[in-house]
Formats: sequence, C-alpha cells, structure tokens
Amino acid sequence: METVIKAARRLSRENGYAEFDDIKQYMLLRYCENRARFASYEPGALYAVFRKIGVEHCKNERLHYSYSTAEWIYTPKEVRNVLRHAYYREECREVMPSGKDDLIKVANDPNSIALSIWDIDEAIGSLSEEHQSAIERAYLHEETPAHGSADQRCLNRAIDRLTERLNTKSDIKQKEQHEARKYARAGSSDR
Repeated sequence: METVIKAARRLSRENGYAEFDDIKQYMLLRYCENRARFASYEPGALYAVFRKIGVEHCKNERLHYSYSTAEWIYTPKEVRNVLRHAYYREECREVMPSGKDDLIKVANDPNSIALSIWDIDEAIGSLSEEHQSAIERAYLHEETPAHGSADQRCLNRAIDRLTERLNTKSDIKQKEQHEARKYARAGSSDR
C-alpha cells in the first residue's frame, strides 16, 4: 500500500488534472485484478509497475478532459520543452494570426506550437519576479542550475507555477462559461 501511495502522490503532483485518490484507486483496482502476477515483485519493480498503471490513468483523464472541454492541459514536461526548444526563438513566433481563419489554421496544425507560446506569453507575467528570472536564466540564457541547488529548486517551482497558471486559465474560462449559461437559463425562465 505504501508503494501505491508513493507512486500516486508523485503522479498527482506531476499531473495536476488527476486527483491523488483517483490515481490510487485505479492502481489498487488494477493490482487486485492481477494480484497473483504481482506477488513476487520487489518493491522497486512494483513501484515501476504502479507508476506505469498510474500514467495510463493520467493520460486517460487528460484525454477525457481535453475532449470534453476543448481545452489543452499542460504538463510541466511540456512546458519545459516549449521553453527549451521554442519560446525564446524568434522563428517559432513568426506565425501571428491576422484573422479567425489564421487562428484556426494554427490551432489545427500539428507542427505548430504557436498556441502554446501564446498561452505562455499570457501566463508568464503572473509569476513572481524570482520565478520569471529563474526561467529566463535557464531557457533564454541557457544557464543550467546545479543539480540539487537552490536555483534548481526555484526553477522547478517556477515551472510548476507556470504550469498551474496555464491550466488554471482553462479552469477560469470553463467556470465563466458555466456561470454565463446559468445566468442565461435564469433569465429565460423569468419570461
């Protein structure tokens, strides 16, 4: 049980859209279905199995959320990749939509990361100066902080906060749409 909790806790931190309890329950269900198969596993191997099971659950949750809300959920790994490979490169910013059709074209282009860059542009300003500086040092100036250092911890926290801001934007938008529908229904029932 301790191994399940450890794996589920880590996955819930890495995937803010998946709940700790849901991940843990999914892992335990899969474990119970295959208990005999896992009986001889060492704790380290069992952790790897639970992590793989949990990742499967997180991917399903993310896919379901994206389909049902038409909003993308970012992971810290994706944010790091956009920052590392594109965010500070001018050629990746060249696609600027001038109208609705251009935006649709960019949104449906699997090779375009322009939407991710624009999302980061919108969210990065809400970070503290310390977190913005940590991101700039690491990804603009390519100054890699030493492993285990305070600078590395600051950068990790900055990426986590940026990922939260990117994903919170979707939550706020969804809540606003829900409130607007509720208000519209209330207004139509008064007539």
